[in-house]
Amino acid sequence: MVLTSIIVCCIIGNFFGIFGASSFIFSYKILPEIRNRSRLFILTLSICNIICEISGLLPGYKNTHLCTAQCFLINWIFIACFCWIFMISLIYYLQICRNFDIENSPKFYWFSNLFVQLFSLLHGILAVTLGKPKSGASYWCFISDKNVEIFHYSTIWFFLISTLILYSLVVHKIRKDKDINYPKSFQIKMLTLATLYIITELSLFIKKMTQIFKKDYSPNEFVDAFEAFFTPLLGFWDFVFFVVGDKFVRALLIRKFKKKKSQDVIELNQGLISFEN
Repeated sequence: MVLTSIIVCCIIGNFFGIFGASSFIFSYKILPEIRNRSRLFILTLSICNIICEISGLLPGYKNTHLCTAQCFLINWIFIACFCWIFMISLIYYLQICRNFDIENSPKFYWFSNLFVQLFSLLHGILAVTLGKPKSGASYWCFISDKNVEIFHYSTIWFFLISTLILYSLVVHKIRKDKDINYPKSFQIKMLTLATLYIITELSLFIKKMTQIFKKDYSPNEFVDAFEAFFTPLLGFWDFVFFVVGDKFVRALLIRKFKKKKSQDVIELNQGLISFEN
């Protein structure tokens, strides 16, 4: 019963996460107006979120090979997700607080990509070598080595806290400098986004720290189900903030689909006229 509840919550949470991340990728593909260097970082984060959520659906508790694969994928791509979350907040900070021109700095993205991939890949390798992955009574395969797991989750929280600090500095700069023409909704979005990332990860953090210090990996139905639903929502926030929450993107999408609908009606009418003739 416990495992069934966890699996159901995991599937629902991952569905929302994959849908959210895919929606941003879709909007980026069909709207050339929004393609810039800043959104390229968000696009890469969305791809990482999808890989992370798919890896979370692997039944790692069933056999050794799936356990190792799931442990590597989750620890590699999960760290990559939080690295990109930090990088996006860094871009906002550099643009607004340091007047950094991201559009004319193509090397910045590739340098960031190299750093994120190498750093996160190191975590994935550590997880399957020194981490000694094992299948537990819960749904996921976990790192059984205490020190490696503490290092892994400390890294995630370093990026999360750094993200919150950078977004706070951005909001402070906007409020202090009246010449910066950013609406109040943008300020709220910055801090809300950082806070949601932290809340999303909070359930996992509390559970893992409790398991590590108590040395008890037995499943708790409510905590595991809560974690299984909320952790994969990282991708869903892409949809909330960067698609429906972005007035510019939302307006472009509405205009795009209205135009397509009008064209379909015109083509249908032309087809009926041709048929009658």
